Amino acid sequence: MREKNDYCVIGLGRFGYEVASKLNDAGKNVMVIDKDNEKIEKASKIFDVAFKCDATDINSLVEVGVQNSRTVIVGVTSIEESIMVCANLREIGIKDIIAKANNPIHKRVLKTMGIARIVIPDIEVANRVAIQALFNIGIDIYAVSEGFSWIKGVVNNEDIINKPLEKLDFKIKYDATVIMIQRQGKIIFPPAKDSVFLLGDVVTIMCRNEKIKSIVNILNVEDIEEK
Repeated sequence: MREKNDYCVIGLGRFGYEVASKLNDAGKNVMVIDKDNEKIEKASKIFDVAFKCDATDINSLVEVGVQNSRTVIVGVTSIEESIMVCANLREIGIKDIIAKANNPIHKRVLKTMGIARIVIPDIEVANRVAIQALFNIGIDIYAVSEGFSWIKGVVNNEDIINKPLEKLDFKIKYDATVIMIQRQGKIIFPPAKDSVFLLGDVVTIMCRNEKIKSIVNILNVEDIEEK
């Protein structure tokens, strides 16, 4: 029986390769699969487990041990092959599947197959750029669902430092929730009612889209810095 992997990434196009690399950098056990010999040869120098495999063939998937992975990410570019691969994974019994879709129709088909987590990278990036343009701000903004986003920015407003979150009352005043505070390499998650902001903290906040400008103003965000 093959060793269990935290993740398996099928399809080493730009999307699949970037996802696999991020997981690998985070210290996770990652198996990568692609039918292209050149891509696998390159990947074998980076990832511990890399297989040349036609993922549209269910027997080949079982042979390389994909069933031992906790989560499988499907980054296959071809819509037809993507559907076949996802069908194989469902038949094998993989419960946690994340699939890349090329367009809303592709996403709809995958949903009817029972794939719960589907991403359309181009649309998600477009939504992010649109929100940034709409509010004329250059901070990190990610759409979570229709009408909601989370923003990540640096605290540089002295008026809100050293005050408990309970008194700042983001929920009532801005219909927002402070999700996380990053401070000098440490993470405060979830922040408590008596947690405070300090200058230079990187904060992540969930809010309605119409409140983004208000949140930016209260944080006095000028730029994003990674802590």
